[in-house]
Amino acid sequence: MGTKFQIKICGIKDLPTLELCQELGVDFVGLNFSPRSPRKIDERVADELLSIRHKPGFPKVVFLFFENATNEILQITKQFSPDLIQLIRGDQFVSTELWDSLTIQKQLLPAIRIQSPIVSDEELEPRSPLVILDSFQKGLGGGSGHTFPWEYVTNVKRPYLLAGGITPENVQLALKSLKPTGIDVASGVETEGKKDPNKIKELVHNVRNL
Repeated sequence: MGTKFQIKICGIKDLPTLELCQELGVDFVGLNFSPRSPRKIDERVADELLSIRHKPGFPKVVFLFFENATNEILQITKQFSPDLIQLIRGDQFVSTELWDSLTIQKQLLPAIRIQSPIVSDEELEPRSPLVILDSFQKGLGGGSGHTFPWEYVTNVKRPYLLAGGITPENVQLALKSLKPTGIDVASGVETEGKKDPNKIKELVHNVRNL
């Protein structure tokens, strides 16, 4: 047992999955409100899911938005007070003012879609304590199940969660190869588009037993 890597499970839509993540000690859980995502939930579902948020050791709650209107983002975040707000760099719907405001409030979790080698940490939102490095798929804000060439980020020293095609099978290789702060997984723990409890358990086991 070495470094404790952080684990984020994103795109949760049902209470049993969320309860499992809490029981397993997952660090972050992501709820997706993007109209472009098959994992989209509405406020009613979010209210049901967050009814167990009072439990001891509950994971940090991350709300993901992609191509949502600013007023919708502000209304939903005011209603539920997530710990972090995940926005995708390059999302045409996100104003500079909103991005900067959330950065100043220490609420922004920027997701950066990697398309070429990163030379310097300065390219990766240095004002944010943690970022997500993900693969780029046109029209998607993440969760595509595609990896990007990991050699693109071998020079990155700053804290980040590695996303993009991470599965229980390749997670140990990813962590050994790159030494990120942790991993962010959506489709990699799904079977036929639904979160698979056995895959979540296997992923967490493989990360914790590295």
